[in-house]
Parts: sequence; structure tokens; C-alpha cells
Amino acid sequence: MTTTNIQKAIATATATATGVALASKDGLRKLSGNKDIDVKRVNGFNADPRMLWIEEGFNVRDIDAEHVEGFVRSYTDGKYVPPIEVVVVEVDGVQRLKVVEGHHRTVAIYKAIESGVDLKAVSVIEVTGNEVDQLARMIKSAEGRPLTAIELANAYNRMMGMGLNQTQVAEELATTPAQVNNYLLLLKAPQELKAMIQAGDYSATNAWNNIRKHGADIALAMAKEEVRAKSEKKAAKQKGEKPAKSTGTSALKKIKLAPKKVNSMGDIVSSLASQVTLEALEEEQEVKLTMNAEMAKKLLSLAAELDEIETHNAKADQMMKELAVKAKQDEKEGVVLEEKSEEKLEIAA
Repeated sequence: MTTTNIQKAIATATATATGVALASKDGLRKLSGNKDIDVKRVNGFNADPRMLWIEEGFNVRDIDAEHVEGFVRSYTDGKYVPPIEVVVVEVDGVQRLKVVEGHHRTVAIYKAIESGVDLKAVSVIEVTGNEVDQLARMIKSAEGRPLTAIELANAYNRMMGMGLNQTQVAEELATTPAQVNNYLLLLKAPQELKAMIQAGDYSATNAWNNIRKHGADIALAMAKEEVRAKSEKKAAKQKGEKPAKSTGTSALKKIKLAPKKVNSMGDIVSSLASQVTLEALEEEQEVKLTMNAEMAKKLLSLAAELDEIETHNAKADQMMKELAVKAKQDEKEGVVLEEKSEEKLEIAA
């Protein structure tokens, strides 16, 4: 199925003169008793597929051509397809069934009809509740394609735009406020990073952690470096070569003291603290602490390692900033080149 065919089916499903849908006082039960409207009740409701209407921008999922094609085959072959969940609305003065859940199925229906499939009726279910309830139902639907991280982030943001806070969004969707916050952080990502996450090239978890720690621009630079290193490693394996150790990604990663050494430091502190008395502190006397040679060596070793960690992490911060600046510069240069290319095309025309 071509993108053009998909777009044509979507255009048919979303067609409206005003772009506005008004809530209807009638439900499917009442419509089924109207002889002028093709809605019949048969163990649920069957409706004329041309009554189905998609509100542009309502669906939280991007339309996936392969997913649509699967439903087209099912409708063509007369196989069972789950009912489409709808609410009755008025569009351009006409009663329509706004799709709440089943956008891929609806696009497939219009595509199948366009291809000559004789679909006189499709199974529909009326849903109740306000816009928040409808959006939550669409997000949680087990029938729909699983949401990508970016789609879920946009869905959470839409719910907050309806007046809910992060805790309320979490309650509606049976998740945690912390998880809602994590996904909302993805909306701060540059478009290139969002595209990498959407395509499955980069982990959403890594992205929101890096955005939280370093900011969106540095998070993008880190993502590009990690993806580049993985790509080189994969290419080397395909050639049967030993992957070169990537210095770039390791240099960008901040390090910390190993747990065993943290425990060792704690032992030293506890040993020294045990030599301090309350009497000496109250009298503001000079406090003398002693340690054996082995403990002193450990202390010096830990101090040296902490210094190395601090130096490494400072360099990592600097490298990440430099990568982010370079990415911004490359982006600007790309825009300039694109504009110049367009100017040349206009002159040539």
C-alpha cells in the first residue's frame, strides 16, 4: 500500500467543511431507531461505514501503513475485526460516528471500500465519558498498536492540557507520577533525538535520564555518539573484524567511586570518628587523630582516585558541551545550505 493511498483514505475519513464536531444529544440506541440513518442493532450495533469520522489530531498513534494493510486484508477476506469504539457527533449538520478507538481500522475500511470491497456495515460500540475518559481509553486500548515513547509523551501532555496534573494523569492511566514525568521530559528533546527514539534507534530511558542530568542539547549529542559507536561496532562484526574500542562514548560517561571503595572510605571515617570525644568538642580542644600506615595508604589512594574521577567528569562535561555546540553549528550550516539550494532552484526555474 502506497503512502498516497493511505493519505487518500485518511482524507476521506477526516473530511469536513468546518473542521468542527459538535456533541450530539443522540446515542447509538436512538440512531438505530431512525429510519433515515443506517445504524442497526444486532448484538451490539452495526453502522454504515461511511458514518465513521476521524477528528484530525485526535488519534494518539501515528497511522502505520502495515497495520492498516493488515486490517484491509481482514475486511476483504471477511475475517473478524474488533468493533470500532465511537461517540455520536454532528459534523457539518450531519450525524456522524467519531472514532475514539479504531483509527487504523477506519482508515482500512475506507481503503477497502475504495478498492471495491462491498462493506455495507461495520461493528461499532458507543463509549461514554468526557474527553479525558475517551483519551485514556484510547491510550490503554489493547486493540491498538502499542504506543511509542514519543506518542505516549504527547498523550500525557494532551491530558495535562485538559487540566490534569501529573498525579491525576498517572491515576487515570494506572502508572506513577514519576513515570509520567519521565515521558514528559522527552518533549524537551530536539526533533532529531525524538526521531531517533521514535525509530527505535535510541532508548527513551537513556534519553530522559540524560535530559534530566545534562539538558536536551547535550542529551542529543550523547545519543548521536552512542548510536555512531554502535553502528561502527555492528559494521566491524559484519566484516568479521574485532570492533575497535570506542574512546568517544567512554570519555563521555561520568564515573564514580566503586561501592567497595565507598565502603572502605566509610570504614576510615568511622575509625577516625571513634577517636573524637564529646568532652573535647565541648571544651573546643585541639583534636588529634591517629591511623596506622595501612589506613593512611588507603586514604591516599582514595584521595588520588577521587581526584581522577573529578578530572574525568569535568572533561566529560566539557566534551558533551563541545559536541552539543558542534551539533548546533552543523544544524545551522545545514539550514543555510538548504536555503541556498532552494535559491538556486528558484533562479534556475
